[in-house]
Amino acid sequence: MSIRTRHDGFAVPRPRAVHDASEKGIFVHVPTSSSQAEAIPLEEPRAGVRRALVLSGGGARGAYEVGVLRYIFEELPSKLGFVPRIDLYSGTSVGAVHCCFLAAHADQPQLGVRGLVRIWKSMSFSSVYSFSIRDAIVFSRTLVGSLRGRSIETTEHPDRIHGLLNTTPLERLVVRQIPWRRLRRNVRSGVVGALALSATEIATGRTVVFVDNRERTVERWTRDPTHIARPTRIGPEHALASAAIPFLFPAVRVRGTYYCDGSLRQQGPLSSALRLGCNRVLAIGLRRQHAVSLGEPIAEERIEKFQSAGYLFGKVLNSLLIDRLEYDLNHMRALNKLLRAGLALSGSEYLERVTQSVAGDRGIGFQIIEDCFIRPSEDIGALASEHVRSMRASPTRSWIGSWAFRMLTRGAPEGEADLMSYLLFDGGYASSLIALGMADAARAEEDLLRFFRA
Repeated sequence: MSIRTRHDGFAVPRPRAVHDASEKGIFVHVPTSSSQAEAIPLEEPRAGVRRALVLSGGGARGAYEVGVLRYIFEELPSKLGFVPRIDLYSGTSVGAVHCCFLAAHADQPQLGVRGLVRIWKSMSFSSVYSFSIRDAIVFSRTLVGSLRGRSIETTEHPDRIHGLLNTTPLERLVVRQIPWRRLRRNVRSGVVGALALSATEIATGRTVVFVDNRERTVERWTRDPTHIARPTRIGPEHALASAAIPFLFPAVRVRGTYYCDGSLRQQGPLSSALRLGCNRVLAIGLRRQHAVSLGEPIAEERIEKFQSAGYLFGKVLNSLLIDRLEYDLNHMRALNKLLRAGLALSGSEYLERVTQSVAGDRGIGFQIIEDCFIRPSEDIGALASEHVRSMRASPTRSWIGSWAFRMLTRGAPEGEADLMSYLLFDGGYASSLIALGMADAARAEEDLLRFFRA
């Protein structure tokens, strides 16, 4: 593969297939020929409709998002009569990576989704994570608190603070598989209205939203000093920074400062989409709606397992990465009800008066937002546990990889693998999540049709 070097330390590959045998099974060449365009046309822009796709964090759970999107862009168009158009893409963590890939294929969404499906299904745990003697030493040092900065010895990656896992192969996937030139073309042409990726700035703790659009400016934003927008030309480093799960994945340096997962401050990508002016939101959650009472037997078993650091960290990730989106959606729906009630009582001028009164303090006003939200119907942690058991029964890793796998999967009760549900980048597990996402989207077909026709 020929490489061209960029000023930020990344080397962006030229658009050719990967031929390195060591990379087979991870990187899949995604054809981009216009001859593969579907007969069903892409939806034309509609006045008054500004639609956003909102994807949140969840590591390997992100394969579920791909399943939902596969149904929307491959099955739904035959019923709609058009391929749905997305104007704004807002993501954090794995959702940020997906948003970059999909925005790069915004002119041919079906091609983009098929590419994501192929990439996810081609992954294997042993090839996505690198486990060498050196990695085992770093892994052990990090576990006992000896974090230290280092520079990856390749021109393809920026400096970073090492996490528990060496994710270099996963990082190459972001660098090489997302067609960054095509993304630039879609942004310049206006096919992509805006791409927004959220990351946490480690030095200050604030949420930084990297915004890429044709204007290279952000006109509407909050006055909250802990949540800022930064117009930029988005590249691999921004996607990797947003997806850097704390302690597990390396924190990434962007223009002199380090960033990690954008969900740390529990600032979901929904707020970014709203501030960029969308009035339609398609959001995909990564957690089943089910609150377990502490009185239930399984909850008592969970309390006994708190002595396992890996098990506890999996529960912490549940709270940090995937709770906020649902909270933001509920808040937005409550505001919608309030605004609709005001319009019913006071007429069409009500919304204008409210907007004028709050814009000075908030930086932006309010508007009524229509949404469609799809979430898993099954417990993804339980699905992950099934694949963990299968992988234990037929290990294909080196002894170092097997040791690391055992360390990451120990201590969870039967039927749960929350930590591994974020880390199990493996084709079998991904296929199960993609199938679940497609099934859940099919069950929500009426809502989806209503959303895209509105």
